[in-house]
Amino acid sequence: MLIQIDKFNSRFSDSGWCAYDSMSMDLIKKCNVEFEKNGLESAERILIDYYKTDVKEITHWIKNSSKEFSDRYNLLQAFFKNHFDEMYYSSVPLGLIIIDGAVNDFTKSKGFFAEGTNVDAWDCLVGCSDGLEKLKKTFNKNRKKTNFEIIKMPHRNGILHGRDLNYANEYVSCKVLSLMFAVADWMKMKNSEEQRKEEYNKSMNTPPIRESIKHIKYNKEIQDEIEAWEKRIVCVGKDVPICGNVEEYIEYPYVVVIINMINAWRDGNYGKLSKYLKRMFSVSLSEERRAGECREFFENKKLISFEFIEVEERACALSKVVIKVRWKENEKVKESELVFGCVYQGNKEKSEVAVPWRDNGEWIIMPWNIQGLYSL
Repeated sequence: MLIQIDKFNSRFSDSGWCAYDSMSMDLIKKCNVEFEKNGLESAERILIDYYKTDVKEITHWIKNSSKEFSDRYNLLQAFFKNHFDEMYYSSVPLGLIIIDGAVNDFTKSKGFFAEGTNVDAWDCLVGCSDGLEKLKKTFNKNRKKTNFEIIKMPHRNGILHGRDLNYANEYVSCKVLSLMFAVADWMKMKNSEEQRKEEYNKSMNTPPIRESIKHIKYNKEIQDEIEAWEKRIVCVGKDVPICGNVEEYIEYPYVVVIINMINAWRDGNYGKLSKYLKRMFSVSLSEERRAGECREFFENKKLISFEFIEVEERACALSKVVIKVRWKENEKVKESELVFGCVYQGNKEKSEVAVPWRDNGEWIIMPWNIQGLYSL
């Protein structure tokens, strides 16, 4: 993996791209293979196509990555709309403004492009490599003369100060969007830096021999139980109702948590809904602030109906659930399929593996694809 990332950065950073922690490894590998076969121009086309189409499904992640980006939600919506509608004269400067402002709030002193802004972070891809720092310097070069030529790099000074006049193209806008993901990753990893250091140091402390033996025995038991687990084929409409009450899904606890989430949405219980959809909001928010953001997002979305489309058990502690929901928003009836991952997780303070049949954890909802909720 590290070899692929290093290759990617060495090949594409001069052109305005850098790898970041949440970036698809398949995308990185695909670009490297294409670079080796057909060169930079062909490989860069893969990145352009990705940031014009596929990435649309995960743009909500930027808003949820930190309070600073969440505060700019309305601007983000306008940026994404302009970008995907190919209105690059608008998307490019707006994207640069969002990035600069978010970093300024995050550092409490300087914007992303300011001299002296440190973009490192402990044990993370985007902060440990020099990729993000290199982009910062490249995009922040002085542009002292008015330029009429087409540019393919988002030169911040030239664009915002009106010296680069021909910036409105897919290359520049896609690189701004890619930079936004990289900056969001950096801010998220910087926020969790101390916690990750603490967890690392804790993992390096050798436990007493008795505890080690006990832990090995427990893990062996769990491993045997996991190997004995058998996947159930769940047929919607036969094994589980297309639409029903909690009592009708008791044999499928991971479905129950989805029903509970739906009920909280229908009842307007935003405190409870924000707990079920915790991963939909910024990790840095307090419970009270998260509930407030949840209310702001959902209170104008009045649930009309829901139905299960697909239920798939992928592993003993992982299931995929697809539901179709209809809701009323601003006098319009909207409909979308939402894809969730249901993951069984244990207590982080305990080192034991959590499995459903031992009842030593809880089912957590992971929003895999909920882009339909963000439709304008």
